[in-house]
Amino acid sequence: MNGKKRFDYFVYTQNKTKLSKALKEGDIDYGSFSKMGFIDEFFAFLLASDFFIYCEKTYPSPRVKTEVPPWFLLASIVAAKMYGEDSFLNIPYALKNGSILKILGLNLGQVPGFNNKNKKDRKYPVDQDCIRKFFKDTDPDKLVGWFNRDFVSWMAKKRAYNSGLFIVDASYVPLAENSNYKHAEYVWLDENGNHTSKDTPGARLVLCYKFSSLLNTDKDGSYYIYAGARIDPGSINGLNEGREMVDSFIENGGYIDTLLVDRGYLDGDTLNHFKKDFRINWVIPLKSSMDAYDDAVGLARTKNVDWKTYRIEQDSDGFISKKEEVAIFYDIRTWQSLSALLHVSVKRQTDYESGQVSYFVLAHSKRYKYPSEAFDLYAKRTKIEERHRQLKGFWAFNKFSSPAFSLVITQVVFKLAAYSLLQLYLLREDMKELANKTISTITKKEGSGECVVILYSGSHYAVFDLDEYSFTLMGLKADAKNRLEERIKTWNKAPP
Repeated sequence: MNGKKRFDYFVYTQNKTKLSKALKEGDIDYGSFSKMGFIDEFFAFLLASDFFIYCEKTYPSPRVKTEVPPWFLLASIVAAKMYGEDSFLNIPYALKNGSILKILGLNLGQVPGFNNKNKKDRKYPVDQDCIRKFFKDTDPDKLVGWFNRDFVSWMAKKRAYNSGLFIVDASYVPLAENSNYKHAEYVWLDENGNHTSKDTPGARLVLCYKFSSLLNTDKDGSYYIYAGARIDPGSINGLNEGREMVDSFIENGGYIDTLLVDRGYLDGDTLNHFKKDFRINWVIPLKSSMDAYDDAVGLARTKNVDWKTYRIEQDSDGFISKKEEVAIFYDIRTWQSLSALLHVSVKRQTDYESGQVSYFVLAHSKRYKYPSEAFDLYAKRTKIEERHRQLKGFWAFNKFSSPAFSLVITQVVFKLAAYSLLQLYLLREDMKELANKTISTITKKEGSGECVVILYSGSHYAVFDLDEYSFTLMGLKADAKNRLEERIKTWNKAPP
């Protein structure tokens, strides 16, 4: 095997041209019949793109002396998150499926440890406690900084943020009753998990973190990739945190054309900053207590407004039960702290059953030609609720295995990283139809992987279907066939 041990733990990259040539010459280090599952393909993408090598160079490692390569620890935790495993105790057992992972040593097998201190072979190259302590000792602030700066920079270089449309949002992360959750605070939430007053019917006091995020999408909403994130005490306002995420993204070379913003970020100075300093257009709903809202609704109630039908609902008899109409007004000047140009799009909803008429007002810095444009764009922000549902549900975002704040941040960062990397992979592989699927749906692809042969030579690997592999073997010359036969005898004697 060219003097290499089977578990030298370097990163294999995919190169079928080299492997085809190596196979014809009988120069194959290792091979196996297997099913190439979805997780294998996904990890092959990460390895071929040098993601883990980049992580090792940039990750804020808490270790001065390196006995276990940080890339291996990062690969272990990303793989565990892909399999839905949150407990460090179960990481070695969560990685027992997958062909490429096994050859790389990212899986179960009788293998030695990295530092050669073990007298007996391990079932996994590192102990689960080694992985847990590594991430527990990582500074949580530095880890958040790494995600918002280094991880996002790597994603940008891979053209992850193709669209200039971004969403800044915040939501609450409810926690189990445990006083050991550092920085967590009690917040009044309604039955939907939104902030409310204690007098609201059904309100309950819940121990929470506040999760702020900057998310990239396109006008079709075909993907969502994170470009920034924070975890803060539940009671924090979040305004400065959202501004810092946007600033960080721009200062690290990012580009934002349009920012869809939640009401929690209604601040004239912040919106002025986005528009004047970064030329970011924004869309944000106004509160009914604002003068600009009253001004917009007052204009909407005047005569000769050019209302356009936006949506109609019909009852079971086919009669119109609700009707939404939209109109647009330019150069509103009653928001005193806002010096940037302000335009508003107004939605008038008429409920014919109750006779009530209500208004919803969107403020925007861009002079849209049609009133429906702002509402169509802002509809993308409402899909954030589905992203959060996936993270908290299928991705077990708030299922923390430890109240230690560094491990809470580890959970958040690597769930977001795995989620975003998966979205990038699906987009790069022209699999957009899967980009909006939940992780539990996607991983079912593993069971349907076709039987293939995976071959390794030097630092490269390639995947061959059975016919391709068989026809190549039948065409081997005698010396190449003899060489391959000796190689097969060698790797069959290697530890499983």
